[in-house]
Amino acid sequence: MARIVVLISGSGSNLQALIDAQKQGRLDDDAHIVSVISSSKNAYGLTRAADNGIPTRVHSLYPYTKAIPKEDKAARANARTRFENDLARLVLENKPDVIICAGWLLILGSTFLSQLQSVPILNLHPALPGCFDGTTHAIEMAWQKCQDENKPLMAGCMVHYVIEEVDKGEPLVVKQLEITPGKETLEQYEQRVHAAEHVAIVDATQKVLQQLRK
Repeated sequence: MARIVVLISGSGSNLQALIDAQKQGRLDDDAHIVSVISSSKNAYGLTRAADNGIPTRVHSLYPYTKAIPKEDKAARANARTRFENDLARLVLENKPDVIICAGWLLILGSTFLSQLQSVPILNLHPALPGCFDGTTHAIEMAWQKCQDENKPLMAGCMVHYVIEEVDKGEPLVVKQLEITPGKETLEQYEQRVHAAEHVAIVDATQKVLQQLRK
């Protein structure tokens, strides 16, 4: 059985796309989501997972840093290292074959990545390769750029391998969406991106699972 661990931070709509694909047999026949880990205890994705019988854990950065002043950068860096070590331990307990960041909002640094080198880690980013790297506001920024320049803009989303350079890993799946100035609101474009994300994350997972079988 291919074991999938999904990392989330919010509503979990992309997690739901993976759950639905698993139920409908659109992932590898033996692939199962074995754990969902959230960086927020309030993430609705935890409810989605629980409703489908998937074990969940909450692993928040806040308890590690709450007592450390923001100006104490060294102490906060040490706290971040402890957080990533503990996250790596939680993930490895599930013996994952694939890790999918489906709306995980924290950067995975070298402390975590060095312990998961043998496991492919995928991330969903709501922009095209090389565009709006490292920001959680990529959707708004693309839409606004189109309006400001007053000409069509090719944007979209991608799923890529996670490396230390944020959003710079090799793309697996890219979904292009053209934005036309004045044609739709930001909310309407955001809905198009999310619909494309739900397809992209399943396509990328299928692709990686097929590679693991070779």
